[in-house]
Amino acid sequence: MLKIIIDTNVIISALISQSYPFKIINDFVFNERVLVCLSSDILEEYLNVLSRDKFQKYN
Repeated sequence: MLKIIIDTNVIISALISQSYPFKIINDFVFNERVLVCLSSDILEEYLNVLSRDKFQKYN
C-alpha cells in the first residue's frame, strides 16, 4: 500500500470545498487505497492551523 503525507493546505482545501482535494482524500484515504502517515509534528500543525479563527466557520 502506498504511504502518503497530506499537506496541510490539502486538508484545509478538502474541508472547505468539495473540489479535487476533497475528492482525492475521499477516494484514496477513506476507501483505504493509501496509508496516511503522521508524525506528532504534522498532527500538531494540522491542529494549529485548523484552530485558527478564520476556519471556525467550517465545522
